[in-house]
Amino acid sequence: MSNLFEWKVLRRHDGDRLYDEGEVRIGTKPDLGHLSPKTLQLIGPARARKADASPLNKAERAPANKASTGRKAK
Repeated sequence: MSNLFEWKVLRRHDGDRLYDEGEVRIGTKPDLGHLSPKTLQLIGPARARKADASPLNKAERAPANKASTGRKAK
């Protein structure tokens, strides 16, 4: 896996989504390096991000919705 880096967005641009000035974008040097001089500024290596916590009780039922009422659509 390539090393990921954090890049500061210097001006608004459209990448995989629309990035506004001042945001932090994460990507590799081969993918984002060509934007470096005017659009992005290299901050440094990306910090590890924690995954979302798993639910405490995985056996808990899903909330009720229309499909569970037993009525058919007319």
